[in-house]
Amino acid sequence: MALLWLALAVVLELGGTYLLKLSDGLKRRLPGLLGIVLVTGAFAALAQAIRGMDLSVAYAVWGGAGLVLTAIIGALAFGQRIHLTGWLGIMLVIAGVVALKLM
Repeated sequence: MALLWLALAVVLELGGTYLLKLSDGLKRRLPGLLGIVLVTGAFAALAQAIRGMDLSVAYAVWGGAGLVLTAIIGALAFGQRIHLTGWLGIMLVIAGVVALKLM
């Protein structure tokens, strides 16, 4: 069950971050408000996830997945380029999360 909460936290965080980008610095109120609601929901889901798993693993997976998937969404939805060093950083984040999970 903890993994489902963690997956929900990642999805809510991605949706919230996407809406915050669309809000143009909260100038567009509806996407901004919805983004804040989703990010708050992500923290609530993360709180449920850490009831059934180690905090370090849950936070690393949540943060790492959020970072990697947000970079990909930024590239696909907003045309933001990910340079070679960015891809290297993404690979290091993934390696760090995997290493933490294996411990």
